[in-house]
Parts: sequence; structure tokens; C-alpha cells
Amino acid sequence: MGFIILPHTADLRMRVDGLSLQELFLGAFEGMMRVLKERKPSREAAKIFKRRIKISSADASALLVDFLNEVLYNAYSHKEIYLSVAFKNISNTELEAEIFGVPVEDFDEDIKATTYHEADIKKNKSGKWETVLVFDI
Repeated sequence: MGFIILPHTADLRMRVDGLSLQELFLGAFEGMMRVLKERKPSREAAKIFKRRIKISSADASALLVDFLNEVLYNAYSHKEIYLSVAFKNISNTELEAEIFGVPVEDFDEDIKATTYHEADIKKNKSGKWETVLVFDI
């Protein structure tokens, strides 16, 4: 599981992979949080807030983009950075999760949205799930 930032002229691109769909979503979540706040705040530094997310989408690719945009909405609405996610249910079209975050004063990078451009989840030759995400910054 992991993510790699890729070169892009105007936006931010990230390749994400995982051994399962859940690992892929986790890697994308962690990558986006790393972009928002490069250095994670300590869990002990502040009160931890829990937010619930429940989403249905047409397919796994749309579900990933919708999930990341919902996390992004919560981050900006509550001025929080999320340290972890607990997936309660995840399939190709539905997701239910809890995200755990702490307040922050500011973000290192502003992400306007996760786009659908290039977001096509596939299994590669080695059996890993992978996709490329483009963040509008």
C-alpha cells in the first residue's frame, strides 16, 4: 500500500496502490492528508474528533473520488486534519467509515477537489489495485 506524488503542470497527481480495495482507499486518504498537512499533528496534542461518512456511488472509481471529496469537505468545514480512518463497510459502490481528526490552524496546501480525471481503479499484473488521482489545487 502506498502513494507516490507524480509530476503535473498545474495540479497535483498521485499514484496509489493497495493489495485490496480498502488498502487502496487508505493509501489515497493518507496521501491526501499528507498533502494538506505535511507533518501530522500528534494524537496527544488535542482532542480527537470523529466524523462519520456514508456514500454510495456508481462504481469503485467514483466511490474513491466521492470519499476523498467528502473527507476534504470535512477537513475544511471543521478545520481538521484526519489522522486515521476506520472502514466499517466498503464495496465497489458503497462505503461507510469513521475518520478521526484533530484541529489545525492552517493547511500546508489547498486542495479544491479530487477530480475524476484519470481516476480509474484497476488491478495490475501483480494483483494490486491501483489508480492515479488528480487533485485540483
